[in-house]
Amino acid sequence: MIKRQCVTCRRKEKICHTQAMGSLPLDRLRPSPAFSFTAVDLFGPFTIRDTVKKRTHGKAYGVIFTCLTSRGVYLDLADSYSTDGFMMVLRRFVSLRGYPKKLRSDCGTQLVAASKVLSEIDLNWQQIELFGVNHGLEWEFNKSADSPWENGCCESLIKSVKKCLASAIGDSVMSFTELQTVLFEAANSLNERPIGKKNSDPNEGSYLCPNDLLLGRASIRVPPGTWSTKESFKVRWKFVQQVVDVFWKRWIRDFFPTLIIRQKWHTSKRNLLVGDIVLVQDSNAVRGQWKLAQVCEATPGKDGKVRDVELRYKSQDPGKGYCGTTDSIIRRSVHRLVLILPVEEQS
Repeated sequence: MIKRQCVTCRRKEKICHTQAMGSLPLDRLRPSPAFSFTAVDLFGPFTIRDTVKKRTHGKAYGVIFTCLTSRGVYLDLADSYSTDGFMMVLRRFVSLRGYPKKLRSDCGTQLVAASKVLSEIDLNWQQIELFGVNHGLEWEFNKSADSPWENGCCESLIKSVKKCLASAIGDSVMSFTELQTVLFEAANSLNERPIGKKNSDPNEGSYLCPNDLLLGRASIRVPPGTWSTKESFKVRWKFVQQVVDVFWKRWIRDFFPTLIIRQKWHTSKRNLLVGDIVLVQDSNAVRGQWKLAQVCEATPGKDGKVRDVELRYKSQDPGKGYCGTTDSIIRRSVHRLVLILPVEEQS
């Protein structure tokens, strides 16, 4: 009990705060057309070579779109980490898959200070969001920076994409079009992956995969079997409806139950309150150099649990005495914070 109340011991042990996992949004729990609810993220950079000047190298960035219900994947390549580069990828995506009803993403400008690579970001999110609003697209940004689990649908698939690229190209330097083709093929491989429970009963048919909804079959190969040659729109319409209905029936049976189980963060903890003193766990900072900050805003979610807070701290250069500076405001997830001094103990 004494050690638990010791501020010095809390600073030394640096045990991050936790909170019970929230419920999944309704976007992931009900059937909907493919890519109606989509998450997007950028990854990379990748080194590419010029098509004409073979020795001239540049950078390109991968962009992943994933359907939150069917878990389908669309991969593309942006020629730069800028607003124009991302807009070109977004326009190609909506031309093939249509405009989503809602698009979720990280706010890239929040991560500028977290990495040297991300300091090259030139994304104008207001311009990008305005483009979506003009076409009836609702854009939703994750609240906190440096919280990859808030966009875990994309992060888990990016890991699979990198494994595919490491197996396919290794350390080879490709041109823009070559790498774009490889990404398209990697997306197809991911869309052939099984989702949900794997049935061992041969009478239940093959496994469920995103391609069953996107293509109407599990693989891009030529479908075997004898097909009706009747030129009847009614027969074709019934066939398409049957394919979609079978997918969603199997989705509810095999995939939906896996969404109910919470993998971690089962225990409810004390909510962070305004005035709490915390240490901020930055992913690129040395463990002993974490920022000391104070909670200035803590808004609970629908279930009354606080999972994201707004912090203020003083910026100070190393080796110099403190001179009056304005407070820096950041937003972080509670899982990145170490509670040092609760507000009720400060009196």
